[in-house]
This record gives sequence, structure tokens and C-alpha cells, in this order.
Amino acid sequence: MSEKCFYCTNDIQENGIHHVTFHVTDEHRDETLCDECYQEWLQGIKG
Repeated sequence: MSEKCFYCTNDIQENGIHHVTFHVTDEHRDETLCDECYQEWLQGIKG
């Protein structure tokens, strides 16, 4: 069973799953990103 990317909603292959935690209003949200969205997320937090 494949997972879906939180951001782009594409199916993610098992070897391309990245788990990230978002901090939103004193809450932690664990989400799954694909390789491409994960790379964009990393660039976004680098500034």
C-alpha cells in the first residue's frame, strides 16, 4: 500500500517517503512528503 504526499497528493513509492513534523499553533503535525516536495520543503526552511 502506498502513501500519499501531504503537499501534492501524489502516490509515494516506499523508498521515497519522507516524514516531517510541522509546528502549527503550538501543535505538532506529522506528515509524509514525496522526494520532490521534501526537497522544496528543505529549501524553504533554509531560507
